[in-house]
Amino acid sequence: MAMYSISVTPLIASLQDPHVAQVWFADDATAGGTLRGLHDWWCKLKDLGFMYGYFPNAAKTWLIVKPERLDEAKQQFAGTGVSITVEGKRHLRAALGSRAFTEAYITEKVESWSRCVRRLVNIAKTHPHAAYAAFTHGLCSKWTYFVRTIPAISSLLGPLEDIISLQLLPALTGRSISDVERALFSLPVRLGGLGICDPKSHSDAEFDSSVKITSALVALIVQQELTFSIDTLEAQRSAKCEVVRMKHRAYDEVAATLCRSLPVGLQRIVALSSEKGASSWLSALPVEEHGFALHKGAFRDALCLRYGWLPSGLPTQCVCGQGFSVDHSMNCPTGGYPTLWHNELRDFTAAILSEVCTDVCVEPPLQSLSGETLTYATANREDGARLDVSAVGFWGGHHQRAFFDVKVFNPTASSYRATPVASLYRRFEKEKRRKYEQRIREVEMGSFTPLVFSTFGGISGCTSIFYKRLAYLLSLKREVPYSSAMSWLRCRISFSLLRSAIACLRGARSHSGCPISHRALDLVLSEGRVPSP
Repeated sequence: MAMYSISVTPLIASLQDPHVAQVWFADDATAGGTLRGLHDWWCKLKDLGFMYGYFPNAAKTWLIVKPERLDEAKQQFAGTGVSITVEGKRHLRAALGSRAFTEAYITEKVESWSRCVRRLVNIAKTHPHAAYAAFTHGLCSKWTYFVRTIPAISSLLGPLEDIISLQLLPALTGRSISDVERALFSLPVRLGGLGICDPKSHSDAEFDSSVKITSALVALIVQQELTFSIDTLEAQRSAKCEVVRMKHRAYDEVAATLCRSLPVGLQRIVALSSEKGASSWLSALPVEEHGFALHKGAFRDALCLRYGWLPSGLPTQCVCGQGFSVDHSMNCPTGGYPTLWHNELRDFTAAILSEVCTDVCVEPPLQSLSGETLTYATANREDGARLDVSAVGFWGGHHQRAFFDVKVFNPTASSYRATPVASLYRRFEKEKRRKYEQRIREVEMGSFTPLVFSTFGGISGCTSIFYKRLAYLLSLKREVPYSSAMSWLRCRISFSLLRSAIACLRGARSHSGCPISHRALDLVLSEGRVPSP
C-alpha cells in the first residue's frame, strides 16, 4: 500500500488544477469542482494515467451534479462514457448525494443489518456467549463506519435498535429487558455494561468524533497539499486523544447518572462489576482451547450474578437445611465449593510462579515456634501452620522466600453489604498480615503478601501489585509485552472466579441414590456369588 501511494503521487501532482479539488484512496480517484474543471481533469487523467499504469474506467465512473446543472453536465461530458446522476452514489461504502438518496441507502442497509441480527438471535438461543462475542467484536462494526461518515441518520436506525433491545438482548440473557437495563447494557463493560451500544442514540456523537479526528486531514485535502507533515500527524493524534477523553467522560457521566437511579443493591453490584479486571471474561472471545468459552447455562448464570438477577431453576432448600439463595450458595461450605474456589486461584498462581521463580511450593509448612514472641493476639502460633504458596526470588532477592496466602470473599453477603468494598479489601489484608506477617518475617526471614479477591473478580491493592510484578516477570520470560501478560492474567483470574461462582451456584452439594459399599471388593464378590466375566 505504501509503495502504491508513492508511485501514484506523481500522477496526482500532474493533475492539480485550481478549479478542482481531488482526493485519492488507493486506486479510487475522486474530484470535485466546476463542470468545466472536472471535464479537463478527467481528460487529463485518461491521457496521463497510462504512463503510470493507471487506466480509469468510464463505465465505473459517476458524476454527481445538482439538478439545475444536469443539462449542462450532459453536454460537457458527452461522449466520455461517464455516468451522470442527480440523486447520489455509494462512495467508499458511504452515501454521497441528495438527502433522499442517503436515506434510501441507509434504510436498505438497516434492513440488511437487521437480518443479520435476527440470524444472531437464533444463534443466541443455544450459544449466547458466541452470539454476544460475534455481535460486540464483529457485527456492530458494520454500522459503526456508516454512522461516522454519514450525518444525521439516527432516526433511520430505530428498527435496528428495536431488534437489538426486543429480540437479541432477551435471547442473550434469557429474560425480558427493562429500559433501565437497556441503558445499562449500552455502557462499556469496564463500567458494568455489556458494550451493546444503542446505534440510534450514539450515531450523532460518533459522527462528531469522526469529524474532529479527521479535521487535520480534511484541511490538507481542501488546501490540496501533497505533503503530509509531522505537525498534521501530531494534530491528528492529539484530536484522537481528546475524542477518547471526551468519550470516556461522557460514559462516566452517563454511568454515574444511571447508577443513582438504580436500587441500592444493584448499585453495589454494578460497582463491583466495574472493578479493574472484573469484566475480562466478557471482553474475551469464547475460545474453548484457551478456557474462555461458557455454555449457555453458565453464560446466563454469569449475567445473573453480574446484575443481581435470580437465576432460573434454583432449589428452594439447601441440603444443609437453610433456604437456598445466591448469597447462601457463595458461602455454604457443604460440598466444599468455597474451598475449591480458593484452591483454583492458589494452583493457578503457583503454576505461573513456577515459570518465573525457583523452589515454588504449594501449602509450604512454617517452622514451629521455639520461644519467639508474636505481637498480635490473632497471629498463627500453631505447629505445622501452612500458607498457600511460596517461591524464591519473586521480589528480587535471589535467596529470599516470598509467601502468599489467598482469601476470596463475597461482597454481597449480608454481613458485608453495609461496608464499602475498599474497606473490605483493607480489612482482609490486615487480617492476613496480623495472622502471618510477623512470623514469616522474623522466623522464616521471608516476605508475606496477602492475595485478596472478591467473588466478582476484583482484587485488593496488594494483590494488584503482586500480579503486576508477576506480569512483568512473565513478560520477560515469554518475551511478550507487559500489557499482554497483564491482560492474560486478568482474564484467567476472571474466568477462574466466575467458574467457581457458577460451581457454587449449580454444583451438587450431596450424593443421593444407592449407597456404595467400601468393603474389599474380593470379599463382596465372594459373599455375593458374583460370577467372573
